[in-house]
Amino acid sequence: TLANLSRFPCSYRYCKNKPYPKSRFCRGVPDAKIRIFDLGRKKAKVDEFPLCGHMVSDEYEQLSSEALEAARICANKYMVKSCGKDGFHIRVRLHPFHVIRINKMLSCAGADR
Repeated sequence: TLANLSRFPCSYRYCKNKPYPKSRFCRGVPDAKIRIFDLGRKKAKVDEFPLCGHMVSDEYEQLSSEALEAARICANKYMVKSCGKDGFHIRVRLHPFHVIRINKMLSCAGADR
């Protein structure tokens, strides 16, 4: 449910301004959650697999690194279940360069006296 999220998705859905890349001007940026960009049988040639599939977003929106990692894990589990461990090759071409900042707010209860 949306109540379990730390912030609602509508805050980051639309791209209003220019991207804010990770650079020397923006210090203290945490690393991206997605680490692995190649999955399956990586050394296989192009001719060995008969099909090619693409995962595409239908809207112009910001995707966080957590969303990319969740999509990668879901696609990997499905392909391992249907094709086997060495029956596919997945390459994630997106890199989360856009830094999404969250304004941390204190939400603890104070002392009632």
